[in-house]
Amino acid sequence: LLYNILYMSNEYLFRENTLLMEQENKLLQKIEVDFMAFKNEINPDLLYESLETLLTMLHKDPDHAEQQIDLLANVYRYQLVNRKKELVKWTEEAKALTSLCALLNFRHHNQIEIINECVALENNYVIPGSFLLTLDAIVRNTLVSKNIPLKITLYQEENEYVVIQHSINDKLITHHQSLDNFSRLQRSYSFFSDLPFVQVKADRENYIKFPIIKLSDENLSVT
Repeated sequence: LLYNILYMSNEYLFRENTLLMEQENKLLQKIEVDFMAFKNEINPDLLYESLETLLTMLHKDPDHAEQQIDLLANVYRYQLVNRKKELVKWTEEAKALTSLCALLNFRHHNQIEIINECVALENNYVIPGSFLLTLDAIVRNTLVSKNIPLKITLYQEENEYVVIQHSINDKLITHHQSLDNFSRLQRSYSFFSDLPFVQVKADRENYIKFPIIKLSDENLSVT
């Protein structure tokens, strides 16, 4: 009897400790997600580059300068409004992504094109700024010119992933900070989905796969 009591007590403590360790691991992952979200609220490189482009355009083409100011405001307003949220609807992220693409095209002479084929994701969620961060990392590490335009396609795969596809034309110098932020993003998605965040390079094409996060509004407790 004494042996059985000791055995059951030990088993109970082991399960309790395991549960506590799992909770601590989730808390650490939560802290990492919060840190990444805070870190990516303001992208200083994007801000200064946009301001430099704006300065060269103010006197030459005031109308385009005004459009650039509006786009820059849209991107940073989106990031600031959602800075404390863990997840946002895909439709909100897609609008901000369109603004960022238009903003980047001022520097790249309209050689960046996004084709969005995701038409059935209205009630699905993503980490705020995750697609913006990914677009920024792609553009910073890809050669873009009139001879080599950058075409990015977004589509849904088997109701499990949103995929970003683009051709690989790597620059000679890697922008390490953008790739480091991208790596943090990969780890962050594991907190919200059992499906892995995947990047596959094949046949000169890059495929970045974001797990689709499905939450009903009444059960959304991660804002």
